[in-house]
Amino acid sequence: MQKILLWSLAGTVSLLLMVNLILGLGTRGSINKIQAIQAQVSNGPQLEMVLRNLSIRIAMAGEKDAAFRDLLKKHELNVKLEEGGGR
Repeated sequence: MQKILLWSLAGTVSLLLMVNLILGLGTRGSINKIQAIQAQVSNGPQLEMVLRNLSIRIAMAGEKDAAFRDLLKKHELNVKLEEGGGR
């Protein structure tokens, strides 16, 4: 009777260890996904500045180059510079 109890406890412990291992691997995958998303979010302000500068350059090119202005109109892109450099 004691051997049966001992073997059943050993089996239960082994099963719990396997479940713990599987949950740990799943958690590690979730943590990696969260860290990747956090990295994207932390790059937001830098990307915003790049996009702002790009839009300013597009607007400046649209004012100087008629062919580029026509291309912007063709693709329905309206870009205007703010007066006084209000960024």
